[in-house]
Amino acid sequence: MMELRTYTLADAGALRSYVSEFWPRHIRTLRTYGITVHGVWTELSADEPRVLALVDYSGGDPRALAESYRNSEDFVEDHRQFDASLIIATHTQMLQPIAGSPLQ
Repeated sequence: MMELRTYTLADAGALRSYVSEFWPRHIRTLRTYGITVHGVWTELSADEPRVLALVDYSGGDPRALAESYRNSEDFVEDHRQFDASLIIATHTQMLQPIAGSPLQ
């Protein structure tokens, strides 16, 4: 199961910090919990600073994997350097790849 996650940040400075400091470590950490990040992008045409991430939960049940990560020391360490209050909105969409899609 794949998920498209969209994060709206408070301002351009928060966006820079989020993509340069938070996400590189976050991508590596999530792998250890059976969660694969296929890509992280900034939304160029948005009125507000946004980050989009395509996440794969093929390691098991998405809720169980996410909860395992949220209850870990890795979660605390990933978030230690970034003020989560700078994320002003989060939107998630579960996605099902079509037959023949490169990301199945």
